[in-house]
Amino acid sequence: MNIPKQYLPIFILIIFITTKLSQADQNNNIPVPNDPSSTNSLFPGKKITVEIINDLGNQLTLLYHCKSKDDDLGNRSLQSGESWSFTFGRQFFGRTLYFCNFDWPNESHSFDIYKDHRDSSGDNWCEKCVWKIRKAGPCRFNDGTKQFDLCYPWNKSLY
Repeated sequence: MNIPKQYLPIFILIIFITTKLSQADQNNNIPVPNDPSSTNSLFPGKKITVEIINDLGNQLTLLYHCKSKDDDLGNRSLQSGESWSFTFGRQFFGRTLYFCNFDWPNESHSFDIYKDHRDSSGDNWCEKCVWKIRKAGPCRFNDGTKQFDLCYPWNKSLY
């Protein structure tokens, strides 16, 4: 790819910014629902936190593995009622995607736990995206109702 010399510094800056902003940071946090007083940030680079809560019940252990194109957050587990979170910056061009594989006895599912076009705009955007993982599918905290009622089906299996 030939880039004219006058545009090389701008190109390098864009590459640096998009790489830096898409790197994830992991934390073990107590779930904190979205703060209604926070402002909606549609700007790339704003830190997004995703919380995952094991809501399978019956003392089932949730095994999961989350990653994006650039960040592999590793294999993990949560006991019933436990939570885990990670934080990342949105990609510059709004293409951020994190997906997870979830397993418990006799079941395995996958889900896009953060999808830029679903989670960064519209009425149901989130800066702190708190998810309860249930057998029927994941449900996200809804600031409007103050409940976990934004429920989605599992991703369709590719095999």
